Amino acid sequence: MKVVNLKQAILQAWKERWSDYQWAINIKKNFPKGATWDYLNLAEALMEQALIGPSPNPLILSYLKYAISSQMVSYSSVLTAISKFDDFSRELCVKSLLEIMDMFCHRLSCHGKAEECIGLCRPIPYRNLLPAKEPIHEALSKQFQAVLRKGWVDSRALHLFESLLHMGGVFWFTNNLVKELLKETRQEWANRAVELLYSIFCLDTQQITLSLLGTILPNLLTDSAHWHSLTDPPGKALAKLSVWCALSSYSTHHKGQASARQRRRQREDIEDYSSLFPLDDTQPSKLMRLLSSNEDEPVALSSPGDRSMSSSLSASQLHTVNMRDPLNRVLANLFLLISSILGSKMAGPHTQFVHSFMEECVECLEQGSRGSILQFMPFTMVSELVKLPALAKPKVILAITDLNLPLGRRVAAKAISAL
Repeated sequence: MKVVNLKQAILQAWKERWSDYQWAINIKKNFPKGATWDYLNLAEALMEQALIGPSPNPLILSYLKYAISSQMVSYSSVLTAISKFDDFSRELCVKSLLEIMDMFCHRLSCHGKAEECIGLCRPIPYRNLLPAKEPIHEALSKQFQAVLRKGWVDSRALHLFESLLHMGGVFWFTNNLVKELLKETRQEWANRAVELLYSIFCLDTQQITLSLLGTILPNLLTDSAHWHSLTDPPGKALAKLSVWCALSSYSTHHKGQASARQRRRQREDIEDYSSLFPLDDTQPSKLMRLLSSNEDEPVALSSPGDRSMSSSLSASQLHTVNMRDPLNRVLANLFLLISSILGSKMAGPHTQFVHSFMEECVECLEQGSRGSILQFMPFTMVSELVKLPALAKPKVILAITDLNLPLGRRVAAKAISAL
């Protein structure tokens, strides 16, 4: 029997407004019944018709619920059908799927036939569609505290983190884990949290890094209400984590080594930089126009979207950087913000965070890390960085400046002579 005929029968029942009991009687009369209705894909056909619009169809959903409660369809077939909607984004439809799961999730077992047990096990990994017993931010916090106490992330915890990442989204997942890191006021525990978060962020390094560097850090650095959370040791730990993620993403991204999970994941929009870096090469971007302005122009601390960019990279250096790439744009924007903080006369925990960030960049560079994110650093930052005791060394200055460019050589020579 073709599924298309079954769909026609479902639509006829909906047009004639049959009750769920009346629908069950008529469907059994008109279709041959074998050992189960699963071979007709009844659960999937009902689900497709019920969720075809922006909101679920309550009448067709009642047919499905009746089929589940009367055991016309097996739990495994319903789970398999639900698993095909794992990338659904319509809120009301997802809520209906969760309500259906809630009908039988507490009765799941593998005491049936071998075929039914195998069919049940296949869709079980789609655990993110199971109704949560507690708010997901509490589940995330508890799970992170559990792995923090143990000191490692096991496979079960990793699966749970992945489920929470799917449910909450990249920004929510990253933002809440950063908040957990900033709660750690002891140096030892903060360092342990950095290592654990770095391993957890491997679930989707690219998108998590874009959210961290493009949205979360700028919000923390530009809002004075959050500056107190950037004090050491959690602030220094966050700086270290940010540099690690940036270097890892930059080195792997430019080698095209995205994981299969990352390729399957639907990309999330984190911030629109098209106005700053237009893709039309025939028109100079706002950044390129501002680069031609006076480098000594004072820079005011502001948000990434409205601050002056006159102290940015040299135009000649930008020719080697592909600004169509989201990661490059996020890194360039972040270093613009760092430059404005270093040039500002206002000091605070956010300034100390920037110092820790740059010191970690230099330390990773000296250790031979692959992929230099310091190429996005404005040349005018060098004169500010040499004021830091940890960076006031000729070797460091030569490492952080691009000596292949005339401007880079001039900046390096001026900074070394000022030591």
